[in-house]
Parts: sequence; C-alpha cells; structure tokens
Amino acid sequence: MTKGNKNILLAYLGWKFARPIRPLIPLFFRYWIKKSFSNLLVLKSRLKVGFGVEALSYLWGFDRGLPIHRYYLERFLQDNSSDIKGHCLEFQEDSYTSRFGGNAVTKIDILHVDDSNPSATIVADLTKPNDIPSDLFDCIICTHVLHVVSDLEKFVAELHRILKPGGVLLVGVPHISMCDPNWHELWRFTPEGLRVVLLSSFGDDNVEVKGYGNSLTAAGEIRGLVKHEFTQSELDYNDPRFSIEVCARAVKER
Repeated sequence: MTKGNKNILLAYLGWKFARPIRPLIPLFFRYWIKKSFSNLLVLKSRLKVGFGVEALSYLWGFDRGLPIHRYYLERFLQDNSSDIKGHCLEFQEDSYTSRFGGNAVTKIDILHVDDSNPSATIVADLTKPNDIPSDLFDCIICTHVLHVVSDLEKFVAELHRILKPGGVLLVGVPHISMCDPNWHELWRFTPEGLRVVLLSSFGDDNVEVKGYGNSLTAAGEIRGLVKHEFTQSELDYNDPRFSIEVCARAVKER
C-alpha cells in the first residue's frame, strides 16, 4: 500500500470511528474561532499598554468590564467574609455587605456625609461631631473612602469608636490609579502608609495590611485594561512595590 493510500485509509477510519462525536465537530470549530477572536481582542488591548497616549478607559475600566482594582478588592472581601456579620455599616450603598456577608448579616446601615443619598440610613460626617453611638457595629466596610477624606486621623478614630469591641474594620484604598479631579481625590496609599493611618487608633497588633497587584497589572490599571485581559496567574502575582489596591483588616480590642 502506498503512503498516499495509507493516509486516505487512516483518514477514513478516523472519520468512521469518530461518528459519535461528529455532531460536536462544528461546535468545536465555532468555539475555536470564537476563542481565537477573543484572544485577538485581548492581544490588541494588551498591546495598547505600550503604545499611544490615550487610555482605553477614563472610568477606571468600569465601561469595559471588571476593573482590576475591583477584582483585588473583591478577593480581599471574600477572604475576610467571615468578619462580615451582625450589624454592619457600609458607605454610600450596600455594594458588598449583603454579597459577602449573606445570612450572617442581621442589619445593614448605609452612611453618607449629607442627605443627598436616598439609600443612606445614617447621615453624618465622621470628621465632625455626630450622634452615632459608640460600640455599635460588628463590621464596617470602608472601600475607596479614605482617599477623599481630609482629616484622616479624626475619621479613623471615629470608625474605631463606633465599632463594637472585637468588631472588624475592612478597608480598601487605591495606590496606583487614575486620579479624576471630579471626585476630589486627596490621597493615595502605600501598604506602609495605610498601616500608619490605622495604627494610631487600632494599635500595631490589631492591623493587617496587604497590597494587591504587580507591575504588569498596575500598568494595565493605568491604561484602562480590565480583569478579563489578564491571565489568572498574572492577576494573582503580588508585588507590593506595585500594589494597585491596598487593603487592611483592623480589629478593635475587646
């Protein structure tokens, strides 16, 4: 049998014995084409990290997918979800309390600085005298708030005051990020900087700080790339020198 005839025979036998999966072959090619196209789009956006002066997003990536800093923030909250229980406080809206606390949460209050937010159950400025009772909350989720607060020492002292003994403060702040003047952002935090801010009220033994991100994802955050444009291993590699999101868990002593 010639080599050509042998190849024809092998092809025929392969097609015959593949009969059970023949209906799946078009689906496989359709998936392969879709995946290849998707990979090309990801590659195109990844290339823009190094070319051009315009960012892909001026909304921190919210208009393109899940922002990288939000991926890190949500991972931190998931890792500490057991702390989200009882009477909880969050700022502006219930973005994370119900999602990560679930049935362990018995009550949620939403704090806003003025009465412009219809979702707010508490209107107060924590940098000024207020009527919030001391030792009230089991958990406070404070994400992307500290960087717009002018009097950080007073604000953190109030967070500590209104926590119950043994209560937990979960904080997330930006380190490497676009700064939009319309949001009146005042600060960016290194891991060491966030620790210093929290230590004055909570004490050294009660504060754990972690930075999330690396030089690649930090470049992507600045350029407007989002989670799906990076591999899992790229996202999960942490280098505190290039943290995008800095998070902390602070506990009030009993």
